[in-house]
Amino acid sequence: MVAVERGFYEAAAERAGVRALAEEPLARHTTMRVGGPAQWFFLPGTPESAARLWAELRRGPLPVRILGWGSNVVAVDAGVRAAVICTDELRRDPELLPGARIAAWAGVPVPGLARWAAAQGLSGLEFAEGIPAQLGGAVRMNAGANRSSFSEVTELALVAGDDGRVIERALGPADFAYRESFASREKLFVLGARLRLAPGDPAEIRARMSAFRGRRRATQPIQLPSAGCVFANYADQSVGALVERLGLKGRRRGDAEVSTLHGNFIVNRGQASAADVLGLLEEIRTALAQATGQAPRIEVEIWRDEP
Repeated sequence: MVAVERGFYEAAAERAGVRALAEEPLARHTTMRVGGPAQWFFLPGTPESAARLWAELRRGPLPVRILGWGSNVVAVDAGVRAAVICTDELRRDPELLPGARIAAWAGVPVPGLARWAAAQGLSGLEFAEGIPAQLGGAVRMNAGANRSSFSEVTELALVAGDDGRVIERALGPADFAYRESFASREKLFVLGARLRLAPGDPAEIRARMSAFRGRRRATQPIQLPSAGCVFANYADQSVGALVERLGLKGRRRGDAEVSTLHGNFIVNRGQASAADVLGLLEEIRTALAQATGQAPRIEVEIWRDEP
């Protein structure tokens, strides 16, 4: 690492008031538990410091990446030559607002936020109780489960402006689509959000959440490291069901395995490398393309250096 580059990123972190780490292994910060180091890794603690950092880093020589829970990321074994902003420390207690609304910062874990809303007697987030994401990432990718998604409850987002300010952005249906949003399309950094919920009976809300939790545990390999569903479903059929019909469940490459519980998950059985995971992903993708005449869209984010 050249001294000029090190000096730039150390100074950027100091100006923004943010903690910085050099050569931080991404395997520590992703649910698949694979991936080499990020050249620079930053941990802002407030939306204001995160916005200042965003503006600082975008003037630097390295590409800037945002990392939340890391539940849909597979980073290559060589790591990435990038400046990664992690939202792990961008959290505080959610805020209860008038009109059955709540506000929270980007790093707040979604399952905990759903349980907190239930304790306040607020309904609308039951679907999200088992989604392994932080709020910023959930809004950015319009995360969903149980036939609902964040597009249905998110009415405002805080985003980082290019000038280092925190900007409020009101949202509507046109700002979201299946597993994408205004933020993913425009490559914006989501710092927080305001959600619109509805009053409900806490016992009934908890019962719905319990049912969703039980269904997830019965149908998904949540006890093993994974990056969630690997591929987006076809318009007319489930990828998981098709993988099962093709006899590919249990297929392995090293310690990477197509889950025996759900065919659209690749799990890490212990010491899988990113090369194992990505090699198996391509093997399954080829088989699906041959069976259907159309390669499935990869839903996980593969982090590698850009050419």
